[in-house]
Amino acid sequence: MRWLKDGINGALMDLNTLITPWLVWLLIGVALAFIELSMPGLIVIFFGVGALITSLALMVWTLDLNTQITIFISSSVLSLFLLRHWLKRVFYGQKSPGDRDGFDDFPRGVRVKVTRDISPREQGRIAYRGADWYATAEEDIVTGTTVEIVAYADASHQVFWVQKISSPERELS
Repeated sequence: MRWLKDGINGALMDLNTLITPWLVWLLIGVALAFIELSMPGLIVIFFGVGALITSLALMVWTLDLNTQITIFISSSVLSLFLLRHWLKRVFYGQKSPGDRDGFDDFPRGVRVKVTRDISPREQGRIAYRGADWYATAEEDIVTGTTVEIVAYADASHQVFWVQKISSPERELS
């Protein structure tokens, strides 16, 4: 039986040498980085950065638990405040007024069919690229009429401003 006890104690001793505090903080940091991939907001990653900084500190110095927690909290909060704004621009992109100069996907001049009556008082529908879109106009337009897309009718770019055309012989989208 003594051999069993020595074997268990030896295994526990090996496990204690394998699981060191710096490794625990490293695994926490990596886990938090992966958790960020499934969560919106770009917040959790900074706690992962704090755990990685704590892990690096433990590789250099021997620190007690209170110091480890202090390093984790302070580095997490500091990285959150210093890096979040910059990382949001990197990952989400930054829009500037001239961004649309090289590429304009607005369908100005495209001729489409009305699928639901349009009036100045009530939005109707048009068929564009295989889907029905809301549309509005200055005059009454009945279903089946060919119209031309002129502009967006609202800031969300979900409603088109259309007008009747005089010669519907051009190809429809």
